[in-house]
Amino acid sequence: MRGVKKENLPTKVCVVCNRPFTWRKKWERCWDEVTTCSKSCNSKRKGRKSESALDSVKKDHADTPQSRKDLHIYDSNAKAEQIEVTSMLAANLDNLHVNKDTLDDIRENELERLVADASYPELDMNLEASDEDHAHNELDDHGDPKARRKAEKKKMKAMRRAQREGRGDSSAGQKQCTICSKSVNLLIRCTYDSTEEWGMVCGKCWNDVSGGVVDGDAAHPHYSYGGLWKNRRAQKA
Repeated sequence: MRGVKKENLPTKVCVVCNRPFTWRKKWERCWDEVTTCSKSCNSKRKGRKSESALDSVKKDHADTPQSRKDLHIYDSNAKAEQIEVTSMLAANLDNLHVNKDTLDDIRENELERLVADASYPELDMNLEASDEDHAHNELDDHGDPKARRKAEKKKMKAMRRAQREGRGDSSAGQKQCTICSKSVNLLIRCTYDSTEEWGMVCGKCWNDVSGGVVDGDAAHPHYSYGGLWKNRRAQKA
């Protein structure tokens, strides 16, 4: 429902679990017919309906050969319906697993694209020689695209692992000082001239624009302190 806030969406009470549930986009055309909150409750409702119908048949029919035959046929149909519902749920679970694998692949590919767009410098992985040979062989595996993608994913994981362990490029994640353009791991956000524009300055430049005082002094009227920035991906010394 466009223009309706989430807290104002219509709600119903599930006829199976007696818990409230909110309108969803998939129910836009059949909201009036919806009585259960989930597929699980819907299957339970169908099971209860089958059991009540079976009890009704048993109550209405006397214990005769014909009635026993009818009950046998009804039981068979009910079991077939239950098997169908179980198969449907199993298929949905399989689809969930497939979708999860697909999302993992998309996430890995998106991360690789972001790394490439950011033009990160090559990281020193310090990989074992056997690992490098293995990755090289996978990349040249008769031009198999699947093997190439797998090898590239392993390489990206190795790069991220080295970054986390502090074995990557020492300049990874650094930013430049607004004044001297030096790349550092710690910057101070402040204003320092008559334009009153915020900048990120290194420790050396900060001493010049603030006089070494956090809140500034009379000799630096344009200075205002705005916080610190620290490189969270800084590598070990």
